[in-house]
Amino acid sequence: MTHTQSAIERLETTAKDTAAAIRAGDFVAMAELAQRAESALDDLDPQTDAARLTALRDLAGRNALALQAAAKGIRAARRRLLEVTTVRAGVQTYDNTGKTQKIGGPAGTLKARF
Repeated sequence: MTHTQSAIERLETTAKDTAAAIRAGDFVAMAELAQRAESALDDLDPQTDAARLTALRDLAGRNALALQAAAKGIRAARRRLLEVTTVRAGVQTYDNTGKTQKIGGPAGTLKARF
C-alpha cells in the first residue's frame, strides 16, 4: 500500500486484507488492520463516490459475517474441548436420593494418540 492512495483506496485494500486475514485465522494481523482502517476513515473525503462506499460497506458486511462465523467456530471448539476434558475426569450424575456422584474417570494415565 502506497502513501499516494486515496482514503477510499486504502479502505478497500484494508477490507480485502482483513477478509484474507479472517480466512487465514490471522487474528493478530486484524489488530493492525483495524488501525489502518481507522486512519483511512479519518482521512475519508465526504465527497467520496457513493457507489464505492456502497461496495465497501458490502465488503465490510461480509467481513463481519465471516468474523461472526469464526467466533461461532471458536466457541464450538471450546465447548468440545470442555466436553472431552470433563469426560476424561469422569461423569457427574445423580443417585436415587438426588446426591451427585462421580462415575468412572481415569484409573491410570491416559495417553493421547496423534
